[in-house]
Amino acid sequence: MAAITPLQCAKCGACTMVCPVFQASGRESLSARGRLHLLARLDPAQASEAYAEILSQCLLCGACRAVCSRGLDPPGRFIAARERLEKTAGCQVLLRAITRKALGNPTLLATISSLGRPLLERLPADSGLRLRFGLPVEGIASPPLPETPGKKSEHPSLAFFPGCYATHLHREIGEATKRVAAAFTGSSPLMPKQQCCCGLAAESAGDISTAKRVARQNILAFSGNTLPILTSCASCYSQLRRYPELLADEPEWRAKAQAFADRLLEFSTFVAQGMQDDPAFAFAASPKIRTVVYHDPCHLRFHAKITNPPREILRTIPGLRLAELADGPQCCGQGGLFHLAQPELAGKIRDRLLNRLEQAAPDLVTTTCSGCLIHIRQGLTHARSRPEVRHLAVLLAELL
Repeated sequence: MAAITPLQCAKCGACTMVCPVFQASGRESLSARGRLHLLARLDPAQASEAYAEILSQCLLCGACRAVCSRGLDPPGRFIAARERLEKTAGCQVLLRAITRKALGNPTLLATISSLGRPLLERLPADSGLRLRFGLPVEGIASPPLPETPGKKSEHPSLAFFPGCYATHLHREIGEATKRVAAAFTGSSPLMPKQQCCCGLAAESAGDISTAKRVARQNILAFSGNTLPILTSCASCYSQLRRYPELLADEPEWRAKAQAFADRLLEFSTFVAQGMQDDPAFAFAASPKIRTVVYHDPCHLRFHAKITNPPREILRTIPGLRLAELADGPQCCGQGGLFHLAQPELAGKIRDRLLNRLEQAAPDLVTTTCSGCLIHIRQGLTHARSRPEVRHLAVLLAELL
């Protein structure tokens, strides 16, 4: 079988300038240009373990696609190549396999969550497992959220896709999102019980069949209404938007996938638009003066190109001073299950971000990606100056 061709890759190197993995490793083979060169010469189905490792060492962040002058989609090609791989690469193979299996099975995931969450909450503050799952240490857990102000309505005007983290592990994110949504709409959003994982982890690993299966399940879960679908996880939002592309070869699902994607609402965009539509609405002042850095999730920055709404919101809140990183937004290195497969690389990429955060010296770091939040929180555990790390929904819910 012929090797995958890079088509019109000009080998200009623009991708190397923005690739977090290349910046951390300095290896040409780990840039988009390097991987495309390899794909042009060897079918992934015939790849060695070393070749499989090179293909696994990509975050699929989309930075290369965003700067490609010829409009190529390297991440898409790497996912297609991973589907053809017969060898497994990266660390913690068993843990990644179990994680993907759980994420693709809502019943199994709910069972694990119901058994595991009470145990996790009992862990001591310095427990490695507590840090692994990004749970707050004792003393900084989120306070109870205030009652939602404004008018009440029993008829939801939004549906809500919380994602796996907010459903099973960091439930305060889902609760906060519902409170903020209700402040603008007057009712709590509808949450279909049949929804499941967005499929990002499965597709990133090359497990396209599972990614398609959960996509179809989510489309069906929300098919009972035509409400806009709000999600407060940047990675979920990015993956849900891709359903039309993912199911493009299935005629019976193509139109349904497009209709589903057309209904999606990203959280910060929803809030910024709500504030614009209601000039009288305002969040309360921060209880103390704080410098805040907004961390741009790669899936919003490169895939959806949503960077201004979160900043617009934060600038309106009295007591918060928005600061930016010296060299602009930085990847955190989490990348779905990338941090499990490539912990050393992920750590180096995160260290670059943490160094910039130390220079900015914020009191608070906020983001709209649950995965980024956990990875940054883990990295700051032993930092000299340790800012709070909060999901934007949680921060805003506390200021209603």
